[in-house]
Amino acid sequence: MWDPNILPTAAILTAAPVDSSSSIPFARLPLPVFSIDRSDGRHLLLREQGADQQLWILANAPPTAPVAAIIPFDAHLPQRIAATLRLWQRLRGSARPPVSPLTIQQRRRLIVMLRALDGWHERASYRDLAATLLDPDVRSQTRRDWLTSSRRAQIIRIVKDAIRRMRGGYRDLLRGR
Repeated sequence: MWDPNILPTAAILTAAPVDSSSSIPFARLPLPVFSIDRSDGRHLLLREQGADQQLWILANAPPTAPVAAIIPFDAHLPQRIAATLRLWQRLRGSARPPVSPLTIQQRRRLIVMLRALDGWHERASYRDLAATLLDPDVRSQTRRDWLTSSRRAQIIRIVKDAIRRMRGGYRDLLRGR
């Protein structure tokens, strides 16, 4: 259900080794708003104050066993560590900052991309999009200056990126890209 290759922010859990000092049993996990048992284990969705967290408990983990996390060492390691830390803080009752896989700059760019995509769907010209979203001065540029303008190249890249996200690239957002 929560494919760790598509959603690296899902915490992967299993039973801790017998001699570990883990003191949090599976029974102490908060009640999920959604739960499904599958052949690969149990998939849970936790929600607290509007913040969702997906958990994948691997098969054969007894409910009385202490919890351990599995963190694959792959390209998504930072997001996996952040998700595991978020769960640990939630279970310990610690204050935690909101975890976002996107930087402020990435969020701003996504907003511009969505606005550009809306304009593109309404058949706005690249010059109109650039003037509205990037720099109103492009309207006063000559045709020749516009054709070689860095703002023109920028708005074209933004629209192309937006179209790519619309056509399936949105999954990259789940990976923090």
